[in-house]
Amino acid sequence: MTTTAIFGSLVLLMLLRVPIAVALGLSSVIGLMMSDISLEIVTQRMFSTNNSFPLLAIPFFILAGEIMSTGGMSRRLVDFAYSLVGHLTGGLGAVAILGSSFFAALSGSNAATVAAIGGVMNKPMEEKGYRPQYTAATIAAAGVTGMIIPPSILLILYGVVTGVSIADLFLAGLFPGILICISLLLLNRYLSNREAIERTDFQGASEIWRTFKRAFWPLLMPVIILSGIYGGVFTPTEAAIVATLYGLIVGFAYRELTLSSLGKAFSRAVLSSAVVMFIMNAAGVFAWLITINQIPQNISAYLADVAGSQIVYLLFVNVFLLIVGCMMNAAAAIVIFTAILFPAAVSFGIDPVLFGIIVSVNLSIGTVTPPLGVDLFIASAITKVSIERIVAAIWPYILILILDLLLITYIPPISLLLVRVFG
Repeated sequence: MTTTAIFGSLVLLMLLRVPIAVALGLSSVIGLMMSDISLEIVTQRMFSTNNSFPLLAIPFFILAGEIMSTGGMSRRLVDFAYSLVGHLTGGLGAVAILGSSFFAALSGSNAATVAAIGGVMNKPMEEKGYRPQYTAATIAAAGVTGMIIPPSILLILYGVVTGVSIADLFLAGLFPGILICISLLLLNRYLSNREAIERTDFQGASEIWRTFKRAFWPLLMPVIILSGIYGGVFTPTEAAIVATLYGLIVGFAYRELTLSSLGKAFSRAVLSSAVVMFIMNAAGVFAWLITINQIPQNISAYLADVAGSQIVYLLFVNVFLLIVGCMMNAAAAIVIFTAILFPAAVSFGIDPVLFGIIVSVNLSIGTVTPPLGVDLFIASAITKVSIERIVAAIWPYILILILDLLLITYIPPISLLLVRVFG
């Protein structure tokens, strides 16, 4: 009865378009009342959820991404990407994809990547003759790498929930992020043939060198962060603080970061962090409630019994999370459903690091999948193209992302090779 009340109230509140954090909180309160547990536990569990040193990395990485975006870093990264791939068929689409992968290594967020690169690439693609819906779909799809290429906020959340090494998760996310970037570049080349866009001449090695020098300091940040983590110099949380300080130094050194723009960056970072942490707090109460009611254990045992094998179980997880990802905020989904799916994954002998990458890729694809894919709405706001037109143009990208997901799922070395060598 309690289980039905918890999940029934959650589904009903979501159907009523109640914000996900509020829906989680209210359904938790209903479950607590039916379980005769004092409501004081709500504040205790919220505090307990926040009382995590690794979780402190999230607001600092968000702030670092905002500073990098405000300080002109995205423009320099796009210029460097243009010197590398701008002359290819569908050159500006390729620039948006490659530039997004570069920026993903600075921000750790899909939404920040779409907003930063979309703001730079929308007008040039429009002037070059790309259809608006194609531009919006490409910008949205390119942002998927933001939650996969380290430092990824989603991987931090998974590490906090499961206790898996965040450093190993970062290492494991590198090759899957590169795979997705390359596959999107190839698809863009194929699709852009229909756009009949005139190609741009290759500017030569001298232009690559010139733009590389301009983008050198932004490109150096992920190198410093990741080498510092894997070299044992600092933890992922300390790395987030280093990234913030580095962004401040580089932004002021370029003279593209002012006190006024810095204030706006802090304001956006505070709002983004508050949203994530509010969701985490509510999801933490919800996860604790379903755990004490043995719901994850029972579901996990049932899934393990029904699936029967690792291959079938992973297929089920992918289908389930793809549906969840397009209906629910990724931060909430990773807290709630990891608690349910993780025990069965361990029982099947699935590497916890690999499972984290699979979960993150699934939920990242959800950000560009209708009806509630957040990246679609960001791309729509930037390009002024309706959601319906973007959805019609983004399906080829979604299909190639699902193909990438299957490769990542069933070829573990894509994710685990670097972990086994350096982890």
